[in-house]
Amino acid sequence: MKRFLCIFIVMAILVVIAQSCSVTRELSGEVSVGKSSIYGESDSWQDPVGFQVGVVAPIKNFNESISLRGELNFSAQGAAWEESILGSSISGKVSLFYIMAPFVARYQTKSGFFGEAGLQPGILLSAKDKYSGHSDNYKEYVNTFDLGIPLGVGYEFKNNIGIGIRVIPGITNINKEDSAKDRNLLALLRATYTFKLK
Repeated sequence: MKRFLCIFIVMAILVVIAQSCSVTRELSGEVSVGKSSIYGESDSWQDPVGFQVGVVAPIKNFNESISLRGELNFSAQGAAWEESILGSSISGKVSLFYIMAPFVARYQTKSGFFGEAGLQPGILLSAKDKYSGHSDNYKEYVNTFDLGIPLGVGYEFKNNIGIGIRVIPGITNINKEDSAKDRNLLALLRATYTFKLK
């Protein structure tokens, strides 16, 4: 049931983005690079580098300054880990791959500065745990649905290029079976380019 609900949500977001593109005739591509982390009750997580790529489309412009934007992003995240077992240190990395579909409200000044906040539902595509030359499927230990709160600031140039910083703390527990509650955390440097559709 959860899987069908997640697929329905993603399909609904795709329809909204496609519809908004046909109305506004505007679509932005975005690339983000930054720190990916897992935080919470487990103490073995360390930070690797993560990234996102995707598309952004305005859904509704309320006035010249305030708009609602929909996004569809592929997100690579996770965390490195290290544990000590019987005096030996073992380290590895959990890689989590998501489809993220944020809805973000943006306030932008006439000069180009903006602030934004919203909700980011995501669906886990795959999860791998790599250690000591081995790679294991980790998906059965991670919840399929993830929810985060994207918060960002940035600047939109006149030449259709935008830059910004976005922090996305997760609010749902990613662990499926472990009693420890852990959440995703992303801190991203973002770059966008807006295409004017004919």
